[in-house]
Order: sequence, then structure tokens, then C-alpha cells
Amino acid sequence: MKKLFFYLFAGLFMSSILFSCHRDGDDENNNANNAGSSATLTAENYGFDGSHAGKFSSTAAGIVRTSAAGMTIVTISGIRDGGKESINMVLYGDVAANKTYTLGNGSQNGIVIRKDYQNVTDQAMSYSTDNNGTNMTGGGEVKITSVNGNKVEGTFYAVGYNNSGKEAYAEQGKFSGTIN
Repeated sequence: MKKLFFYLFAGLFMSSILFSCHRDGDDENNNANNAGSSATLTAENYGFDGSHAGKFSSTAAGIVRTSAAGMTIVTISGIRDGGKESINMVLYGDVAANKTYTLGNGSQNGIVIRKDYQNVTDQAMSYSTDNNGTNMTGGGEVKITSVNGNKVEGTFYAVGYNNSGKEAYAEQGKFSGTIN
């Protein structure tokens, strides 16, 4: 059930970024109201299936806090500039400076790294810290390094697996932006 919720929530969030980033019109305020323009997300190294893909950089990322029924969930998501790859984090609990979230190994927190953000139903293209490979366990860490009002910064790394046991990774990750 946790995995289903995680995949659905991450997919819905990425869809909202996609649609908000592709609005038509001449309104100059669209960028100010665009949830996808309030954050950046990078990883110095990332790759899929044993291959190194290079640097992941998203200048149209989003950070969203949702609270309901006494639970707070923070999502941090980005689509690689000029590409289809995405990184989606779901963190349970509110952000605070110097707070560390453990990923995988039974925690509620997780990251999904996708080869194609538009194809969320193909689990072979989705690599999750909840999944495990033959000799390894998916996991990682997100650390909030700074909080100033609604502005947040942090670092992350993750190793995830798809439904076939193939690996994706993101190393030396950073994010910063305004929580919407």
C-alpha cells in the first residue's frame, strides 16, 4: 500500500509540474505563479542500468508541503532540463534545518528516479528506493541543510531499483527553493 501511495503521489505531483510549466498565454505573472519555477534540483552524477548519464539539472523543480489529518508530506521533484528523466522525493514530516530523512529499508520516505516522467505506468522505467536488487538494497538519504521561512535547501543521494532489479542512482544531489 505504501508503494502504491508513493508512486501515485509522485506521479500526480510530476503531472502538476508538467502542466504548470507548459501554460500558454502572454501573462508575465505566469512564471511567478508557476509551481515548477520555484526551485532547482541537481545531482552531480546519475545513471541507469550500469551506465553513467552525467549531471542531472532541473531549473524548473518544485517543493510542495501538504498537510492533512495530522500528517505532513513534503515532495521535491524535478525534470531534467532538456530531457525526460525525473527525480521525485517524498518525505514524511515537515522540514527543519539539519533534519535527515533515511530512504528505503522500511522507512516511509523515498525517491523515485524515472527514465521518462511521462511514462509513470511502466515500472521498468521507474527506480525506487523501496525496491531491492539481487545483492543490494535500495536506499539513500535526504538532509535539510537550511530553512529560512519557506525557503529550504538540502542534499541527497539515492540508489533505487526497478521491477526487474536494475539499478539507478543519484549522487551529490542538491536542491533549493521555496516551499509551495
